[in-house]
Amino acid sequence: GGGAFPVQGEAEIDPLNLIRLVPAQGVHRSFVETTNLTKHQPAMSLEANDKDGWLALSYALVMTVLTLFAAYAVLYTRVFSQRSDKEKDANANLEGFISASHTQGKWRIGWSFYAGSVGAWCITGPPGYATFAGWIGMVFYALATGIPIIAIAFFGQTVQDKYPTARSFGDFVSFRFGPTARVMMEIVALFNMSIFMLAEFTTIGGLFKDFVGSVSYPIIIVVAVLTTGYTAYGGLLVSIVTDQVQAGLSILILAIATIYVAVNFDQPLPDNFGIYEESLGPNKSGYSAILTMPMSLMSATVFNEGMWQRVWAAEDSRALKQGGCIAAVAIVTAVFLYGFFGFLAAWGGMIDFDTANPNLYLFQIFNDQPGDGNATVNNWISVLVLVLAATMNQSAIDSLQNGITATLSSHFLKGQPIYFARGCVVLISIPICVVALQNPNVLSIFLVGNMLGSCCFLPILIGGVWSSEQGRRFINESNLVYSCITAILVVTAFGIGKFWNPDDVGNSISVGADYTWYSNPYEWEYFAVAAGTSLIALFVYGSIAELMFQNGIQGVGITDILSNIPGFTVCAGAKQHIDPVDYQTAETAVQKEKDVDAQIGTPDESPLNAYPVYSNGTANGVMMAPGLMNGLTLPPPPAMPGQPTVPTMSPVMVPQQPMQPIPLQAEQPMQPMPPAVMYPGQFAPASTDPSAFYMSAYPQPAMTMYSQ
Repeated sequence: GGGAFPVQGEAEIDPLNLIRLVPAQGVHRSFVETTNLTKHQPAMSLEANDKDGWLALSYALVMTVLTLFAAYAVLYTRVFSQRSDKEKDANANLEGFISASHTQGKWRIGWSFYAGSVGAWCITGPPGYATFAGWIGMVFYALATGIPIIAIAFFGQTVQDKYPTARSFGDFVSFRFGPTARVMMEIVALFNMSIFMLAEFTTIGGLFKDFVGSVSYPIIIVVAVLTTGYTAYGGLLVSIVTDQVQAGLSILILAIATIYVAVNFDQPLPDNFGIYEESLGPNKSGYSAILTMPMSLMSATVFNEGMWQRVWAAEDSRALKQGGCIAAVAIVTAVFLYGFFGFLAAWGGMIDFDTANPNLYLFQIFNDQPGDGNATVNNWISVLVLVLAATMNQSAIDSLQNGITATLSSHFLKGQPIYFARGCVVLISIPICVVALQNPNVLSIFLVGNMLGSCCFLPILIGGVWSSEQGRRFINESNLVYSCITAILVVTAFGIGKFWNPDDVGNSISVGADYTWYSNPYEWEYFAVAAGTSLIALFVYGSIAELMFQNGIQGVGITDILSNIPGFTVCAGAKQHIDPVDYQTAETAVQKEKDVDAQIGTPDESPLNAYPVYSNGTANGVMMAPGLMNGLTLPPPPAMPGQPTVPTMSPVMVPQQPMQPIPLQAEQPMQPMPPAVMYPGQFAPASTDPSAFYMSAYPQPAMTMYSQ
């Protein structure tokens, strides 16, 4: 300022170099030359072709940011969470570790939904998709990413209202449908989340290999170690807390990148997209996106336990719904901008489709000229976008680690110490990280999960909403399982049929199945067949079950059939409070369950009656749930077909002392329940033993009722 250093000569104006040192009047040029500075060379800057310098800067900045997030996560869990009445006990037990137990407000829920949804895949997926699906595909990709978050928020609240004891997606499926459906849907969810986690590792490794010019494994290992460490330590709570900071930083960098493009992009844009009119304008891929994107991303959200965890973590209904809407707006905006960068680079001729790396289309927009070749990290904005990718990658991976851990823990580790879940976080990360080092095709592995989810998600959603007595008969466990299997088989046959050659049957089957599940570019026909078949099959099987019920014909359910397999009842989660560390065989586990029931009885775990049943100590054995006022009449629970009718309980007076469950007397054997009348698709109990009654597939988990 003040003219102390007036510029001499015709120095070029470089907007990236804000500080410039040149000789002033009367200053000898040798001074500048001895300091190796010229009027065209900025002080303390990297040349665009200094690959080693940009490589070092990229690693230093990315590693620093990732380490700071991990340190903040540990510090918050260790110190700050202990100062909050709501959060200090969040990691006191397994349930809090995987659900955060209704402790988070709308803003944290919103940012957590955002950070868990917008991973590093956004740097590669939407920009690449926009270059061949055009503006229609770009728009519907963005909309389809945000709308499922609103759907899961509102549907999740419905699930909580109907099944207040549910703490995972598997719990909901078990309560609504049954144990076999739970196992099947959890397998789909685990596969889905593992694929997305694999894709995240592969994406960040690919960026450092292709864009930075390094190798893939250092960044993959660093991200895996850091996220595994703080996730194992702090559980879902710390994931949500770091999501808030990571989402804030990623939005800030995205805003900077958007401003940079708006200011610096000056390539001519030809009318009607010029030579790229066919790929950037309306086309088949774009119109296919109207169906395929909402369907594939909705199924991906339904079978992502990480999204369901936000449902259990929200402090109330308002926080969940408002948080979901906030996240949806942010997600749609962000994904649209990522896609638009790739779209704009193609429109402006910045992408050479013959030589450019499809995963780096977004970065092409930061090149100076169309002929600059494949994008590499050579300026400050590309380094910032690399930090953006690493931040989103870390937030998405810790959400997926928590989701996989919650799915496994809620099924096999109920009642176990919290270190079991922490060990689970470590174990799931190792094999996925190893596979990611092999650099599989990201878009293809996404397709596998999307297709599988499309075969299953509609029956789950419809069954969750339609839970009346008739709905439970129509969409029961067996019909759900059969309709999903039918959809998988039919869509595979559809793909084989499109490539059928009677002269080469083996190749037709191989090519058709591969194209259906791994190679097709998200063609709408395959998704329509998958989802449509699941609905048609569900209607057909449900109609048959309803006709059988109306005519008094008893059917055999899928769980009834599979329960004859040794160990199935344990693997299906029917005996969840048995210690999985102790049992040796399924028979031992079942006997252990009987011994426990004989000593203390089995509390009713039905969402219709979330409390254990207590006795008021009167001679007639009238029972009452804790917390009810004196003199109230207890209404009977809604009777389902085949359930014994419970008479309305008369008014009773609750003792002033806290009520305790009355233990069964050793000399008073339990009287078995009479056989229940079942309707089609339900699992009839194999015996009248009370412990076997626990496994019966009533529409809700059966009320276990004993008499003294």
